Amino acid sequence: MSKAKKPRTKKKRTKRTVLWVLVALLSAVLLGLILIHFFGLPAAALPDEESSLPALKVIVKNGCGVENLAAEYVEFIKDKNIDVVEIGSTPKPIYNKSIIEVKTNDPKDLARLQKMTGIKRHALAVDEDSPVPFFIILGEDFTTFMKP
Repeated sequence: MSKAKKPRTKKKRTKRTVLWVLVALLSAVLLGLILIHFFGLPAAALPDEESSLPALKVIVKNGCGVENLAAEYVEFIKDKNIDVVEIGSTPKPIYNKSIIEVKTNDPKDLARLQKMTGIKRHALAVDEDSPVPFFIILGEDFTTFMKP
């Protein structure tokens, strides 16, 4: 005698549907993890190391005599992790090259500032009484460092 197939109950169909949905979700998660493992995370998903560090305090000086240059440069670097304490001009506009004047001997912070500004030239002028660890003196080559 052959058994007649019993129609599935609604409860069994619901359980089976939930099971398939779970299998699909787990498969998608597994596929995502495999792709991340082989291709890595996109750069935007990785935490920015610079933003987790304290802002570097600087004084920006116009060293070449271009009107309002220091203020324009401060506006240009406002999104960087740099805290501009003061702006001004050097006594004489004699700088043809921009330079970072280092007041404290901290190579790591200097490297951070150089990376953020693009200014590689620096001079060590240690002054323990300086209000900030760095002076940025803008020279005639300022357009090199103010590119969007």
